[in-house]
Amino acid sequence: MGERDWPTPSLRVAATLAILLAAILQGTASAQTQDPARDAYLDDTARRLVLGLKAARDTARLTIDTYTALIRERLGLEWPSPRRNRPWVHGERTARVRWSRDEPAVVHVLAARFRVALVDPEDSEFFTGLRTERFAADPLGDPFTFGFTVFAPSTEAEITTRSPLGPAAERYYQFRSGDTIAVRLSDGSTLRAVAVTVIPRYRSIRLVSAIMWIDAESFGLARVAYRLAKPVDREMTWRLRSGGRWSPGLHIDISTPDPASSASATDSTPDRPGFFDRLVNGAFNSALPRLRMDISTVVAEYGLWEMRHWLPRSVTWRGDMSAREGVTAAGVAPLAVPVMIDWTLEIEDIRERGAGATPGTPATAAAALRLWRQEGDSISGALREAEPGETVTITPADRQALVASDLLPPTVWEEEGGVDDAIIERIAAELAGIGTGEGGDRAEAPSPWLFDAPGKTLRLLRYNPVERVSVGTRLQRDFGWGRAAVTARVGTAGAAPPDIDLTLQRNHSGHTMLVSFYRSLRDGEPGEGGSTPGIYVSGDPEDFHWSHGAAVRFLPPLGERSWLSLRLFAEQDAAIPTDAKRNRAGAAVAWAPWWGTLKPGSFGGGGRASVRASAGDNPHVRAVVEGTLVIPLFSRLFLGLQAGTARVWGDPAPHDLWRIGASGRWLRGHAESVRGARVHMARVDLQRPIRFLRLSVFGDWASAGGDDFYAVGAGLVFMDGILRVDVARGLGSNGRDGADPVLKLHFRGDAWF
Repeated sequence: MGERDWPTPSLRVAATLAILLAAILQGTASAQTQDPARDAYLDDTARRLVLGLKAARDTARLTIDTYTALIRERLGLEWPSPRRNRPWVHGERTARVRWSRDEPAVVHVLAARFRVALVDPEDSEFFTGLRTERFAADPLGDPFTFGFTVFAPSTEAEITTRSPLGPAAERYYQFRSGDTIAVRLSDGSTLRAVAVTVIPRYRSIRLVSAIMWIDAESFGLARVAYRLAKPVDREMTWRLRSGGRWSPGLHIDISTPDPASSASATDSTPDRPGFFDRLVNGAFNSALPRLRMDISTVVAEYGLWEMRHWLPRSVTWRGDMSAREGVTAAGVAPLAVPVMIDWTLEIEDIRERGAGATPGTPATAAAALRLWRQEGDSISGALREAEPGETVTITPADRQALVASDLLPPTVWEEEGGVDDAIIERIAAELAGIGTGEGGDRAEAPSPWLFDAPGKTLRLLRYNPVERVSVGTRLQRDFGWGRAAVTARVGTAGAAPPDIDLTLQRNHSGHTMLVSFYRSLRDGEPGEGGSTPGIYVSGDPEDFHWSHGAAVRFLPPLGERSWLSLRLFAEQDAAIPTDAKRNRAGAAVAWAPWWGTLKPGSFGGGGRASVRASAGDNPHVRAVVEGTLVIPLFSRLFLGLQAGTARVWGDPAPHDLWRIGASGRWLRGHAESVRGARVHMARVDLQRPIRFLRLSVFGDWASAGGDDFYAVGAGLVFMDGILRVDVARGLGSNGRDGADPVLKLHFRGDAWF
């Protein structure tokens, strides 16, 4: 072990007071033998550190009078797709804040930019921001309110979150000490911080799973990381009408009353919506898939400023939003919208209690307003009417200057924030592994069961020529580590057995596993792995088949793009109406990586590789490999290169062969598809952005069965390849039936480039 670094004298005094207060609190807790929270601390080290941390923060709160700091905020959302995620929107903001214990906080916006990168990566507008000053104003504010602060005012976030640092935390959490890490300070010295795991007693969006790293000497909080103890799903609904008016938006039900409060549930529950409002909102929510939002990782880093004060240095926020449905054998992994938010806080000046103002810094809130405000600037409120704890914001009149300011931080995709991605991933895995504790007050724990009644859930209704109108019902059970769902559908066309699917989902920190047993209607040829029919599907019954069997799937963790998957299956497909059967068993693995940054216009590369092996009837192996490069050139030009090859070995049925043409995926400008056991392709695409779209010229080559096909054309690319429209002309003719070159219009979604 190295030499021990002793804290400064001021820290020793604070630590001594903290230890005394902790001892008093511990003795009081021990005297209350009937305390239901007596099992909150699973070891003496956790008890000493947590109680010491609470006392030390209360003591340190009295030592700071005012401070000024620069706050930099960055927000980014990605548009998800099976091939690659793309930058969707991003916002950056820089502000100077003066916080005071006895006066309102004053915030001066210095730079602000917002872009919808998918629509127009060059167009910028003013970014109002998430108002980071709401939580950064109090240097010792509760870090566990950061999660909901993004979506709600800070006061509501404080009410919503059952903080592990709150006075009644032992009722909701258990605490266990863990490993020790070394924290390097600004002067080059290090100190020891002990990890304390915070275990929620039950799963609720009001609780968190957390790890706190506490300085063992001063009881200062060096780092805290947490995630919601439960994703927000059943608590989140759409509201088209509210209060008798049309007011579309998402609503998160976080109004559960505090059991310890003397207020009745009636007093804390909002007025019941009218009949028409409930009817409209209920129909809309029953038609759309349920949403799921997960605040998966929040990491708050603290620094020891002037070697005396533990204050926030950075906050890293990671989450995602997706559809909650899809836990079925044929359901695709729902696409998640990743959300990244970073805040950094750079302290410029700290004034301790009773000290005079530092020369050059505003001594009062009024002085800050006079110093920072310019003629024409807008002020969010009247300083004289604001109370301590409230905020007055100065926004310069020239907002275009704010958009183009050099003080803007880079986007979240260009530079790492306070914590690098590798550490965030490791912390996220540790947080995901925290289960639930025992005992305590579980009055707020939600029911683990969720039932969709038949006929009342519009998203489970569908029509097709086999079932006609099909009425569905679903029962789900949430286990914490995963969930189970049984879905049943009964058609009105006859007395056929129902469509039934039972799937168990197991969530791990590194992957998601689904085990399914089913008898399901599929559209497509038997054995092709057809998909489940949608809400309305027309055609002939011959276009469908019944599939029954069992399957196991391994996918990436929830919230991640489905870039890697493995499926093991054993099933029998029965054609309609001939009842011809085909038995199969096998495995399928797919890999779709993407390398490169998400910065618009940057170099990137990726591809897709998949193999499916099937035994039984028509045994065969089916494989495909393709790669893609996107290369930025001079004069804002982009070059896209794509190449691929696909093979089938064994005794494949006709629908197991690869097809090119018609759809334009591997070949454009030809009338119909061509099947083959061996196909190859290459594509060159040159693009130039013009405002919200890109102009494209391209050339295609493909080969199937020893015949070559060519095409050239031009197109318009929207939203970085999410949608493109191409006009292609096939070249030459090789006499293959249905493969004649034509002038053809292609609409494609989710292109590589």
